[in-house]
Amino acid sequence: MKLAVLQLMRRPDAESERRVLAEASARAVAQGAEVVVPPADISPDSASDLHALDVLGRVAFLAGDAAIDEAEYARLGQNPPDVLVLSPGAESDIQAEAVFEVALELSISLAGLVIITERTGAEPGKPGHGGSAVIVLGQVVAEALSDDDLLIADVMVPVLAPEPRAPLPKIPPILAQRLAHHRGQRLSVEYPADLS
Repeated sequence: MKLAVLQLMRRPDAESERRVLAEASARAVAQGAEVVVPPADISPDSASDLHALDVLGRVAFLAGDAAIDEAEYARLGQNPPDVLVLSPGAESDIQAEAVFEVALELSISLAGLVIITERTGAEPGKPGHGGSAVIVLGQVVAEALSDDDLLIADVMVPVLAPEPRAPLPKIPPILAQRLAHHRGQRLSVEYPADLS
């Protein structure tokens, strides 16, 4: 099945956002996409967009900090989905890279198909630093290379589960730091530090 993921740059107004979304969706369909996944924060019908993924199997969607929370991975691991959609809203390029690494590990431990759907064009510290990708069982099938990008991937239906399942990933320090900051907590330092 042909799957399309849209990575779109933030626009200054809602009308521009709708126009770019419509154009990108039309291009995806013209290229044979049977399912189109827009950025979660741009589509007014994002819930129905995710229901379109049901043709691939059971879908789980994690947005914001939930997308980088080990407790959420453990919760989903009790009844693993076939497809995992992550929309973390990376606040820097390095966070986007870290999410990508976690998604690779999730595709061999939790869900055989992991989709990262992100935006681009944000200021540092604000959500929207790219990193959209389609990952199947540890293999990158499609990855965004530009601000406005259309990812097309052929995925097998039904989606294969990871077998054997690897352990669930630990989030990297850059993402743990973000979670702690958003929760008003401090990370514990695991090594002695002398700051004198």
